[in-house]
Amino acid sequence: MRTAARVSRTHYPGFIFGLPLRRDQIPVFTYHDVTQDELRGDLEYLRDNGYRTLSLEEYLQAQREKSRRLRVGRAVLLSFDDARISFWHTALPLLRAFSAHATLFVPTYWMEPPAHRSAGMAGDDLFMSWPQLRACVDSGLVDVQSHAHRHALVAITPRLVDFANPSALAHYDIYDWPMRSLTDGDELGSPVLGTPVYRSTPLLSAAHRYLESGEVTQACRDFVQRSGGEHYFSNARWRSELQAFHRRAARDRPGRLMPPMDFERLMASEFEYSREAFLAALGYAPTCLAYPWMLGSRTSLELAQRYGLRAAFGVALDFAAERDRTLPIPVYGRLKCDWLRFMPGMQRRNAFAVLHKKLTGLAGSQHLAH
Repeated sequence: MRTAARVSRTHYPGFIFGLPLRRDQIPVFTYHDVTQDELRGDLEYLRDNGYRTLSLEEYLQAQREKSRRLRVGRAVLLSFDDARISFWHTALPLLRAFSAHATLFVPTYWMEPPAHRSAGMAGDDLFMSWPQLRACVDSGLVDVQSHAHRHALVAITPRLVDFANPSALAHYDIYDWPMRSLTDGDELGSPVLGTPVYRSTPLLSAAHRYLESGEVTQACRDFVQRSGGEHYFSNARWRSELQAFHRRAARDRPGRLMPPMDFERLMASEFEYSREAFLAALGYAPTCLAYPWMLGSRTSLELAQRYGLRAAFGVALDFAAERDRTLPIPVYGRLKCDWLRFMPGMQRRNAFAVLHKKLTGLAGSQHLAH
């Protein structure tokens, strides 16, 4: 059902079905981790078929001025999310080799570890550092902008989805684990075995946050540790046993909804901390934001405007919002990089040959908790 809902809401541009690009159309593609073969092939396709890769400012100016949009000719905006280390080792050298422009959206919490993160915390070797981001800016090819601060999911209900277990930890990305409310503060990243996982949604898209009991979380973790740690999950009944333990532990220690004003302050901190980190490390404040996962709520868009952001990007689910002129700032949808070589040109891919495989594959890409 979740897969069907995503498919029904996702925007599929006409060009993937063999139709021409509109004269004023500038597709925006998004990448995460990249491989050399994948990105080189895309850049060769763009070069061989006469597509320009725009800077962020060129793209935004073209969106503001329809006549300029028509003058840019065949063009795309390439965007990269998360500032993974693969951008430094793979994407940047290829962008230089092809003299191609791109925009890199950075979740500031995960860059060079700040004081509030523990040394050796999971994820420290996955992301770029601020000096590397400065080198990207200095290249003249990469616009570095905001991907919010924490890139976090938050629980929105006491509905239990699962527990952190070896299989799930191996399958899901570091971002797919919701932020945990513990007795001594919030925790991000991959959780300890036995951690309860509740139904969640992206922080900047949520209407509220459910604060689970930190005592219950710790009790579940301790139970798993006493029961053998990782070996406990070889027991075929581990899930039902852990669910029963969780029910007993939560009976007298229920969670609660975060007060609305506190939740708004939490959302505001996403923009405030991102802005502060950019100013300290790069000497400028971000002016554009790519929302993690999906476009944010209207409240978060109002906060984005308050903190000086003048445009926001969503995903293929969010193209309808482009036409909403009542939003505080302009918003734009983005397409997965998978679709780039479906644009008009030599060696163009045939959508009908791969569409079924892609759509059925969506079921395997669902997030754990949202």
